[in-house]
Formats: sequence, C-alpha cells, structure tokens
Amino acid sequence: MEELTSIAATSPALVEVETDQGIVGIGEACVASSDSSRAVQKIIEVGFKPILLGEDPTNIHRLWQKMYQYCDQWSLGSSGLAAYAISGVDVALWDILGKALHQPVYTLLGGSFRDHVRAYASTVFNMDSPEETAKEGKRYLAEGYTAVKFGWGLNRDSAFGLNARRDEEIVRVIRAELGPDVQIMVDVGRFAEWTLPHAIRMAKRFEKYDIFWLEEPLPSYDLEGYANLTSRVDLYIAAGENEYTRFGFKQLITKRAVDIVQPDLTRAGGLTEARKVADLADMWNIMLVPHSWSTAINVAASLQFVASLPRAYFIEYRKTTSPLMTQLIKRPFCFQNGDLVIPEDPRPWHRN
Repeated sequence: MEELTSIAATSPALVEVETDQGIVGIGEACVASSDSSRAVQKIIEVGFKPILLGEDPTNIHRLWQKMYQYCDQWSLGSSGLAAYAISGVDVALWDILGKALHQPVYTLLGGSFRDHVRAYASTVFNMDSPEETAKEGKRYLAEGYTAVKFGWGLNRDSAFGLNARRDEEIVRVIRAELGPDVQIMVDVGRFAEWTLPHAIRMAKRFEKYDIFWLEEPLPSYDLEGYANLTSRVDLYIAAGENEYTRFGFKQLITKRAVDIVQPDLTRAGGLTEARKVADLADMWNIMLVPHSWSTAINVAASLQFVASLPRAYFIEYRKTTSPLMTQLIKRPFCFQNGDLVIPEDPRPWHRN
C-alpha cells in the first residue's frame, strides 16, 4: 500500500506531496502575500505533516477531515489561511491519485460531461486609459475569446470602484469597442469598499451596457446586502472567491444571495470541498464558475473540476503576464475557438 512520505510548501504557497513510490502531487494555496505564504507553509509543515505522513494518499476524504479537525482543534478556524492550507494539500492528493491510477482526475470525480469549456479572458482595468483597456479587450477577441472580464485596477490609488463617473465611462468605452455580442464581466475587487445603496446605483447604471455579471461589489461578509442587491438589479451578481468550505457556501447558495457562485479550488478547500459546493449549487439551480486567477496549477485543477460538472459555463483564464501562468507548466494549455481543452493525460504536466 502506498503511503505519504514527504509534504512541503514553498512560496508562493505551492504544495508538493510525495509517496513512498515516488509519485509527486502538486497543489496550490492561493495566497495574496509573502507573509500569508509563510503562514500557510507553517500550517502545512508543522501542523499537517505529522498527521499525514504514513497515511494512504488515496483516502483523500479522510485526510481532508483530519486536516479540518486539526484546524478546529488548534483554533485555526475553518476559513482563511487554514482553508488555503487544506486546499493546497487536497489538490496535490488528487494529483497523486490520478497519476497512480493513470486516469484524469475528472474520471475519479465521477466522469466527464465535456472535453472543452468556454474560457473568458481575465484582465485588469487601466483606469487612466479607458481606450487602452478597451483595445486590450479587443486583442483578446482577435485571439478567439468571446467573453472578457475586467477588474480591480493597476493599483489601489487608481482603481475601479473609487469614482462613479469614471467607472461608468470605462465600462461604456469597453462596450462600444468590443461590440454588442461579447459578454463583458466587471470585477469590483477589494480596492473599493461599496455600500449596498452604492452597489445598487452602480449596477443599475451598468445595466444599459448589458454587463453579464458584476463580481464582488460588496464585502464578502455582507450576506444580507448581497441578497438584497441580487433581488433588485437586472444583471447577474457573482461572488465566492473569498468564501470557504461547503459550510461557508451554504448560506450564500441557500439564501440565493448571488446568481453565480465562484469557489476557488485553492482557497475553498480543494477539489474535495469544491465538488460538494457544486452539488449544493446544482440542487439550488445556481450557476457556478470557479475562480482561477492565480496560477496554471489552479487552472489545471479547475479544468478537471468543470469537466465533472453537469453544467459548466466558463473557465477563467488570466491574461496579465505572469510566470505563474507560464513557467510552472511543461505544456501550454490548448485553446481552440474560444474554449480551453480539458486534458486527458494524467502524466506530469507541471514542472517539479
């Protein structure tokens, strides 16, 4: 019987798990800073490593529960950095299982509904130049994308969400440049802190530009605000990248606080937990689109995840230049006719 022999985490919170037969699984904990990365590394190497070494890596659900109970026992909680750490190890364990059984992970999740999924290009606003931002979106259309998401801004001082007039103007210019048939998503991000009344007013201003969804217009803790906003505007409201585990998503989904839930596999609890969130969203007939901005590892895991879902609407694909999207992988993702092809090959595709 195979057993775990090594577990390590490195900045930017990439997780490596190895078995006694030399199979290496790679996961990710999607952190936002070097301090967070070091904290996740400490949780994994000091907390999880002693309770996981010697275990059978195929018992993924049991190992998830061991990590979760450890976090609860030692007052680390079930969200934030604790959930990031669990996510990183969990994704690595699914990677091991696929390699050990010579199967794509979607097969192990119950099988595949599709071999490709529509991708949206994901980028940031340049609030100082609406025209350049729109031209960037136009370049993605030339590459074959049929949907583009713009968000946040280049920095905190010049970000989307800080000035209502400028916010509407950049959305107007983007729509005019990209034309009526392209789906445009707007991600408010965390540089701005909108209140519910302001979010309602801005959503209504964006309605005339036929925005497909408005993402994270409110702080993640404002569940009542989200439910109120979602019920009062005529565009989709999306959120969930800062939510954790099925317990956190339960209220977001069952209260219909949003139209689209966005679990991030590298934050929400890994593939194990994301699949449970997906089942809950399916039960309540709510759209699910995974958040996968961070690295190629996140994209790869999310592709396997959406392949296993009865309904899949999009996969996020980061277009800003980053070595985390190019240098972590041996083979580039296959993009065809606006879709990302879902890999069938379980052999190592990442750089160890």
